[in-house]
Formats: sequence, structure tokens, C-alpha cells
Amino acid sequence: MKLRLLCASLLSVKLLFACTLAHAADAPAIPKPLEEQVARLVELYKDGFATGYPEATRVQTLKIGKDSEIILAVFTIEGFDMGNNYSQYLAAFTPSANEEGVIHYTLLDALAIGGGGWRSIDKLDARLVSDSSTGATRFDVPVMENTDDDSPNFPSRAGVIHLSLEGSQSVRLVERN
Repeated sequence: MKLRLLCASLLSVKLLFACTLAHAADAPAIPKPLEEQVARLVELYKDGFATGYPEATRVQTLKIGKDSEIILAVFTIEGFDMGNNYSQYLAAFTPSANEEGVIHYTLLDALAIGGGGWRSIDKLDARLVSDSSTGATRFDVPVMENTDDDSPNFPSRAGVIHLSLEGSQSVRLVERN
């Protein structure tokens, strides 16, 4: 009997490990130059105690025209003020290549998008939304939102936030209701 339980436990551990590896393989690799840009943002947003959580960074490319795209990155910073807390940020970049073909990611804007007790983005799955009236680039991002009954780090209500990139000289990310 004990041997069967041991075998079943080992099989469960192997299955859990395989599922973890499969899930990790789903996330696309973040290009090194983009990873470096996100690390710079972490340094700017954090306080003296907080640290970035690079394993939680999510990236998505949105085609916004025939030859144009924006790169969205959701990144997490935890431990502000030595606390057990976190904040999520969304940054928008445009990629461009120099004469040698090296890609650089230029920051358009970044804003706080979630955190403990508020909402979180576990999977970045933004969707472009047509808006011919203003010409702004609009997109919706699925989130999980905290309700009054939720623990701070465990939101239970699905939601969507509506964002737009506005302005031509100085582009800004703006959340719309």
C-alpha cells in the first residue's frame, strides 16, 4: 500500500513538473533590448526596497497598420516600503532598427495598471479596437479585478480595461471608462 502511494505521489510530482514546463514554454521569449528597457523602467518606478519580478513580465505585439506596430509590456514590481505588496505597470514601445539592423525599443508611455487589492493582468491578451472618429490607437486588455470579498492578491471578477494611445508629439497611454 505504501509503495502504491509513493508511486502515485512521484507520478503527481512528475505531472506537475511537466505542466509547469509546458506553461513556461507558452510565454514567448522577451528580446534582450526590450528586457533591458523594462529593467530601466523598474529602476525608475521602484523605491529603495522594491524589486522587479522579471519572471512575471508579459509582452505582446499589436499591429496597428500596414508597417506599424506597438509592443506592450506588463511588468511587476514588488516589496514597496518593505511590504508584502506589488504593483503592475503597462508600457508601450515602438521598435525601430538602426543602420546595422539592431532593434531599439523606444518608450511611448507607461502607467500603473494593477496591483494588490486592485486588479491584475495574469496574461497579456490586448485586442485592438477600431476608432475611426478620433484616429487614436485604442485597445482593450482583459484583467481580473478585486471585489470586496477578495484577498488582496486574489482577484475574482473578470473585467476589461479600455486604453488608448493619444497625441502625436507626446504620446500618452490613457485609460478610458
